[in-house]
Amino acid sequence: MTSIPQATTTSPALPEQCIVASLTAEVMFDPEDGQPHLLASTLGNLADLQVISPRALLQMVNRQRAQLDQIEALAQEYAAKVLTPPFLDEYGIDLEEIDAASLFQSNPKLAAGFHAFAARHVDGRTLVVVPTGQKPTVRLAAIRSLVEHMQDQK
Repeated sequence: MTSIPQATTTSPALPEQCIVASLTAEVMFDPEDGQPHLLASTLGNLADLQVISPRALLQMVNRQRAQLDQIEALAQEYAAKVLTPPFLDEYGIDLEEIDAASLFQSNPKLAAGFHAFAARHVDGRTLVVVPTGQKPTVRLAAIRSLVEHMQDQK
């Protein structure tokens, strides 16, 4: 028999939030006169579908880009605060940041391609070195890849 983990009552790392980005645009032909019309909607169910000017559509696009930036920021924050810490704990990883640009200043391409480096200490601890300012989702993917590689080497 397996036990089911109980929900903890600790405060969440992030507040509950919802960010929506939706934009549909299309050119439709009027069935009566055959003329094309530019239509747009910002609701997933197209409830606000309307004929719109190209300028107004571009304004809507800019508003949606701002929403998408907020959604990306939420994903990055979630990776940094919710996913990464328990992953590091689970695998006993010590994380260290370095300024890759100054470390590889003679070779900027090398700095741009540096995502993570891992080393295992004699005492069994694992040190992972990552560049300062790295996006949390990229960081987590790089660390996971290193862990998978180290496990394959066992």
